[in-house]
Amino acid sequence: MTVHALVFAAAVGCGEVAHPSAAAPPGSAEPPIPTPAVPADPASWHMERVADGIYAYLGPPGVTPIVSGNSVVIIGDDGVIVVDTGQLPSIARREIDEIRKLTDRPVRYVVSTHWHPDHWVGNGEFRRAYPGATFVATPNTRAMARTKAQPFISIAYTRNTIAAVRPMLDKGIGPDGKPLRAITRAYLTLGIAQLDEYGGELATAQLAPPSATFEDALTVWLGKREVDVRFLGRGNTGGDAIVWVPDAKLLATGDLIVSPYPYAIGSFIGEWSDTLDRLDEFGATTIIPGHGPVMHDLSYAHAVRDLLRDLQAQVKTAVARGSSLDDTRAAIKLDAAQAALCKGDPWCKNGFASVFAAPAVARAYREAKEGPLHDED
Repeated sequence: MTVHALVFAAAVGCGEVAHPSAAAPPGSAEPPIPTPAVPADPASWHMERVADGIYAYLGPPGVTPIVSGNSVVIIGDDGVIVVDTGQLPSIARREIDEIRKLTDRPVRYVVSTHWHPDHWVGNGEFRRAYPGATFVATPNTRAMARTKAQPFISIAYTRNTIAAVRPMLDKGIGPDGKPLRAITRAYLTLGIAQLDEYGGELATAQLAPPSATFEDALTVWLGKREVDVRFLGRGNTGGDAIVWVPDAKLLATGDLIVSPYPYAIGSFIGEWSDTLDRLDEFGATTIIPGHGPVMHDLSYAHAVRDLLRDLQAQVKTAVARGSSLDDTRAAIKLDAAQAALCKGDPWCKNGFASVFAAPAVARAYREAKEGPLHDED
């Protein structure tokens, strides 16, 4: 599962999700939509040196129905730490080949930053390649990987979702009874292809959820190189870990930071912005987000923080007026933020609407009425 796959399965009829180069039907004014890079294509990935002995394994921006998180390789004097292993075992095997070109030192630890499977389904390949490795996460991440994640990493999930979507494409009608827009048809078409490919990978995957946990902080020494794993507070999930390498001034943030827009399904909107504030204390000069390119300051993180606070404030105002959730959704104005983040890109605009705005408003609405939440639905 990814947050996009959840949207694909549960909200495919919203009419605001986009997709690849599906030509518009005859007589339509809608232009063809360019196809984005997809994570299952090895050509979409590259290993980027970001500091002495530290490499980011970067995939395409997470805007398609199936996405896969970035991975970070930290090489020390006597071993290696890998942060996140992605969603696709085939891509994890390719990363392992790249690591072996860089060093003959063993991977000693694999850190899973959070429970979304696009950050840890590759663990099984690392366990097979490095049987002595320890798989580390927060208690929340371990628990959720072994429970909530499980239905979404089954072949049945991929098959059932495909079976539910195909009739919409055949009829050209969404669940709301309205004709599918060209952009929605394209998204659904790509989603079916990606889920079919993903199901094939799951058929032979060896799943390895995290097996060791830490509460607030864990320090690992790779010879002289210190690597700190921290839990700073809830945000994108209830157990987001970050990884700090002091000698390189490098932060790996998992999905606390995602570009080109944040993911908000099951997130803790009122706490997330405070957790992002805590990143400032590190003085990082290199930031590797959960998805997206390497960053060299926290300006994007600050923009996300401000977006979260703006959305939360607007939702609180609506709740104070007694607005329903539907009325609140209609009242929220995030056009300026969307324009700044997406710069007109249709894939980004659709993801911003369906993967950030819609779930973020719903979660913030519940927080305003219930207080701190205790689920990740």
